[in-house]
Amino acid sequence: MTTLATEPGLVVWWVWVVAAVGWLSVLAFSSRPLVGPGKVVRWVLSSWLSRFLLVAAWWVVGWHIFCQRP
Repeated sequence: MTTLATEPGLVVWWVWVVAAVGWLSVLAFSSRPLVGPGKVVRWVLSSWLSRFLLVAAWWVVGWHIFCQRP
């Protein structure tokens, strides 16, 4: 019996891909630029919660990229 399992590292990569495709599709279909890189950086640096979430996401992605053993 074969079991289909998703590795956590693969889920992290799919979340990044879906987020990028979503952002690019919203920008492509909008009549004016809604969110640019500068606004994203200002938003991330404006609150402690977003900074914490950024560091947590960085830790998770870094662990999946560099600390996984085959």
